[in-house]
Amino acid sequence: MSIPVSYWKLFVAFFVVNQLIAQNVRKVSATMTMRTAHKGKTINTRAELCYATSGRMVTLFPKPAELYVFNNSNGEIKVFDPTKNTVLQQQNATYSTETTQFFYFLHNRKADLGLSSMGFSLSQTKFEDGLMISTWKSPTPMAKSIKRVELVHKGQNPIFMKYIDPSERTIKKVYYYEYTKLGSVDFPQTITQIDYVTAKDSIITKTAYGALKINEQVTSTLLDFVIPANAKILK
Repeated sequence: MSIPVSYWKLFVAFFVVNQLIAQNVRKVSATMTMRTAHKGKTINTRAELCYATSGRMVTLFPKPAELYVFNNSNGEIKVFDPTKNTVLQQQNATYSTETTQFFYFLHNRKADLGLSSMGFSLSQTKFEDGLMISTWKSPTPMAKSIKRVELVHKGQNPIFMKYIDPSERTIKKVYYYEYTKLGSVDFPQTITQIDYVTAKDSIITKTAYGALKINEQVTSTLLDFVIPANAKILK
């Protein structure tokens, strides 16, 4: 059953009203386990991270050698290698913490998961089997690679996204599940992404968050970590 786009505006308004509730989360710490499978090979990555709703995120990758990754809402990223005392600096919008799951969910952007801010426009909303399915048309700069995105919500929470290219081939699927509460906010502890490189080749990445803590529960000092002033800057 299709419904007018105006209904979506009411849906978004509901999230805006609830945004004040979500603001009780100021910072989050978590462990992250990422498993990537491609062509029969699996790579496991583990990390510890801290995210502040002000936009700062620090991630520590302990193996094979310690690396600290710092990024913020402006798209600035720094990678610090304590063994070599070097720091690599770059800036790109794709590095912004406003493209992370923590931003989308803790800032109540789960109504569209950042699609509108990326220039996508809502073209259709419908209900099927108790799920709300919205279709988003890509902006002109992306039209050569992405034709549209389909976003599925169960209740207030997104559970699935699908990216479709101009030839109607599905090029990416993302699943959100195992929701838990962070303060008053629903947050997916597990996200599985499937990138279809070709019709017969795909990369599957499963990211799981554990030991989630908020505000005063956070004991990690990652957010306070400062890169030494004498670290050599790599270009």
